[in-house]
Amino acid sequence: NYARTVSKGRLSQQEMDKRMALIQPAERLDELGDADVVIEAVYENLDLKKEIFARLDTIMKPGALLATNTSGLDVDAIAASTSRPEFVCGMHFFSPANVMKLLEVVKGEKSSPAALGTAMALGKRLGKVSVMAGNCPGFIGNRMIGGYSHQANLMILEGASPAQIDKVIYEFGLAMGPFAMADMVGLDLGWRARKMRGGSNEVTSRIPDELCELGRYGQKNGLGYYRYEQGSRVPIAD
Repeated sequence: NYARTVSKGRLSQQEMDKRMALIQPAERLDELGDADVVIEAVYENLDLKKEIFARLDTIMKPGALLATNTSGLDVDAIAASTSRPEFVCGMHFFSPANVMKLLEVVKGEKSSPAALGTAMALGKRLGKVSVMAGNCPGFIGNRMIGGYSHQANLMILEGASPAQIDKVIYEFGLAMGPFAMADMVGLDLGWRARKMRGGSNEVTSRIPDELCELGRYGQKNGLGYYRYEQGSRVPIAD
């Protein structure tokens, strides 16, 4: 992401080098034991997240904040896999995380004021607009987007194309239409989540699910609602 931003002239090479120098990679979870905050960001699989938090619980020092970047899974279920649910909360960064300002800090049933205060303060330090959300399906942002995307997919079933719908939304004033946004995030995330829940009876899930069955996951592999030239994120009606 940084290299692409530099190539577009939005970030200097010097600033990129400065930021990269702050990143220290680790190959094993046990190398994170001295961290004050750990933010888990694996894909939306509740069992996997619970497994990771159970391991982190044995590794992280007392008082460390354990945060999940889930966009809508049950934070309390994740926290219950640890012996310190009071130090667990959600920190949902919107994609792309290095650009989008919004950060949802999700309060679990047992999240302590200290944990939530740390998460909100960290968001401010990162330059984010932090909002407190309750632990419910989709939190705030994705609950809103859910209805919006549902109606957009109904319009496809009624005969409109993704490009037509996105064009109207863009002209209305939004930065992206629902289908360009879905391609950017990755259609496979919702598809895999629905499969783990045993599928969906929603008629509007049929379109993204069928696209994924065809191997069309979005920008990540060049085919989604749109197609993309190699190395480009410009959607092309397909």
